[in-house]
Amino acid sequence: MLVAHRIRVDAQYIEGRSRDVARQLAFLKRRVNLESVFMEVGCADCALSRKIAGDVERVYALEVSEDLMGRLGGPPNLVRVLHDGVRIPVPECGVDVAYSARLVISQLPGICRALRDGGVYWTTSAGPAGELRKAYYDAGFSRVRFYVGAIPVPYALARVLDDTFRIAATK
Repeated sequence: MLVAHRIRVDAQYIEGRSRDVARQLAFLKRRVNLESVFMEVGCADCALSRKIAGDVERVYALEVSEDLMGRLGGPPNLVRVLHDGVRIPVPECGVDVAYSARLVISQLPGICRALRDGGVYWTTSAGPAGELRKAYYDAGFSRVRFYVGAIPVPYALARVLDDTFRIAATK
């Protein structure tokens, strides 16, 4: 039996969420332009997707629950997409930049399929780097880069670090 959990929304949650969205937006705005198609997997309340919509041609905001996405509308270039948590139901080869706050390995093939050649998927995940790299290559990505904070880390070093990585995977 599935049990639905309510998200507790209070002033502290809203303040924290606003800070997270501002930080993510600052990072992503440097990686998109007005002609980009952007996809956020696991968009939750669509706050980031709504904000970045002003900086790109189109946004696909994917979430497993309409309750999480809320009932708020958005700009006309924001396409809200319900999905099953694994498959990524957007046009094939139609996305320039994909993003998720946390990596879900089972989604990698669908994300790769959605990206145009040369498109980049940005996410965050804890190691081990060797297993992560293999999962990306198995899903069809051609290049995987690891970062600790904003610092690029060579793969040989990433393999020995016990850290949470920002990862950029290119199709």
